[in-house]
Amino acid sequence: MGATRKQEISAETQRRLVAAAWELAAEGGSAAASVQAVAARSGISRGSVAWHFGSKDGLLKAVIEEAFRWGTDFMRERLAAAGPDAGIEALIEANFALMSRSEAHIFSTLLIEAVSRESALRTTYAEEYAKIRGLYADHLRATGAHVTDPEAVAAALLGSTLGINIQHRLDPSLDRRRAVTAMTGIYTDALSGTRPDAPSST
Repeated sequence: MGATRKQEISAETQRRLVAAAWELAAEGGSAAASVQAVAARSGISRGSVAWHFGSKDGLLKAVIEEAFRWGTDFMRERLAAAGPDAGIEALIEANFALMSRSEAHIFSTLLIEAVSRESALRTTYAEEYAKIRGLYADHLRATGAHVTDPEAVAAALLGSTLGINIQHRLDPSLDRRRAVTAMTGIYTDALSGTRPDAPSST
């Protein structure tokens, strides 16, 4: 078997393991994504997890990285489709559309575990959220919004969307659409300079 074919098989094995762990962790957290469960879901031997990822923690790290890569690509595509004049509303709607997908459950399911200082996922989550804040800040700059500190606003915006999404996961009866619409109004008013403490444009 040639080297290229071996690489293809290895890549496919990793893809299947990550996909299986993603599904399991999204359903029940890291505890549900045991090596045995991942092997059963993927149809691949348990030893392959250690061979390709070193450990279960290594596999979950790969899952989070792949999930954020998918999420970022999804949002970039949405923003591109919205056009060059898309404002902060497009950014919030892109996040809403992303988090409405069942695959996105992985973000909030593992986030609760990642905030623990002992979590092997903590650093990975911090790095990936930094990239998301960068995406938000870049969009704010591109839209020409009235923002003097895009990074700070990006952090606030990410915190707002994150808070709504986590609340919805905890209580599915929460009207996420209503909450997102309210949040959009608050941010658009503030960034358009219509808030009470905004400096006059005259």
